[in-house]
Amino acid sequence: MLVLALYAAYLPLSGYTVGQFRFDAAEYWELSLKFTQGGGFSLLRFDDPLRGYLGPLLIVPARGLCRLTGCSMLTGAQVLGAGWAALLFGVAIPQLWARVAGRPLAGARWLVLVGLALIFWRDYFNFTLSDMPALTLLLLALGALGRPGWHWALVGGLGLAAALNIRPVYVAALPGCLWLLWGAHRLNERRWARLAGLAAGMALVLSPQWLINRQHFQQNTPLVLAGRPGSPPLYLRQLNWGTRFQRYESSLIPEIPRSLLYADSAGQLLLLREPGGRFASYGQYLKHTWQHPVATGWRYARHLFNGLDLRFPTPYPRQLHPPGQEGLRVLNYGLLGIGAWLTARAGWRRRKSRPHETTGSGQGAVLLALLLPCLLVLPTLMECRFLLPLHLLMLTGVAGAWQPVAWWRGLGGPVRRAAVLGLGAAWLWGCWQLSESTARQRRPPSEAPQE
Repeated sequence: MLVLALYAAYLPLSGYTVGQFRFDAAEYWELSLKFTQGGGFSLLRFDDPLRGYLGPLLIVPARGLCRLTGCSMLTGAQVLGAGWAALLFGVAIPQLWARVAGRPLAGARWLVLVGLALIFWRDYFNFTLSDMPALTLLLLALGALGRPGWHWALVGGLGLAAALNIRPVYVAALPGCLWLLWGAHRLNERRWARLAGLAAGMALVLSPQWLINRQHFQQNTPLVLAGRPGSPPLYLRQLNWGTRFQRYESSLIPEIPRSLLYADSAGQLLLLREPGGRFASYGQYLKHTWQHPVATGWRYARHLFNGLDLRFPTPYPRQLHPPGQEGLRVLNYGLLGIGAWLTARAGWRRRKSRPHETTGSGQGAVLLALLLPCLLVLPTLMECRFLLPLHLLMLTGVAGAWQPVAWWRGLGGPVRRAAVLGLGAAWLWGCWQLSESTARQRRPPSEAPQE
């Protein structure tokens, strides 16, 4: 209720207007009209090959609200956004933390997490995008799969299928979900019952998508096609775009309409050497990575940093350098450094104290489910929202585990403290310089790739 009230108060004051409700957000809103095209309501009227049916379906209640009250689609999206924020930060993350960490997220630490999320991601809840709903449903699914009983596996299957229908990249979370499901109980017969529950839950959600694909595209698959008939798959095109460009933002900046685009000059040169100047197949891309491992690894590292380098708390920036951007970036770099240190320390302690034990409480399974989708998007044209699971994981880890007072006292004398502060300053400087090197590669919107 606190998160719901917070976002219900903030979003109407965020400064966005109906005319700025554009790009993917407007596309999802329009897709929600497909269920009623031709009169009446039917899931099978949905006929978009790039998107799953469930994301637009979840927008239908907001459309109904707008019709009943006469409010704008932006207001309807903000009502939905406040609800998703409450579900994500008030339910999904705390319940999963308690299950994985073995202790609840203390009230003060939870407030820190809510505050950090508001600082970095607040304006994403103004728009009907797929990122927040899909991640929320995935986290709820992971929490359910960690509980014993086939009925919780059924709930987990519903959430997992919903997440991957809204964001197809979450199909990569399936190995982690199966690991979590299989390790939640020791009796084999109960494992099979839970597996059947998972399959039944996923079938309930994905059956309409299978019928849609059969009826409109003559494809027998329950997964989103993610590509138009007769054209290359969207992910293959993303591999081409991700080789040519380092980073992308949708822009509402008047002097930079539509796209903030940052080139990868080295990647463009390598791509020109390919037949036709592009990757025509996944095999060709894999061959390219095999032939250029160093360049590919460096590109992925840059994409990882760019995806975590939040310059704007919004998917649609209205200024290239909004007030407070420098502070936002420094805070983000500092939290990234603390998160990396906490991760390294936890890994070292686990290896040192329990070298032969597996990760307890499903931690490894949850991490696999959240990180594999992030790994899958690293080669693509990077947007910060693509690494939302990793960034929120980092924020949650810092808010839930870091003890700054104890850490500072544990450093010991002034020499050691000064050395650590020096390392911290060097980290911030390095992150800033790396970010600026990307910013210098900004290209005009006319060069942006077209879907």
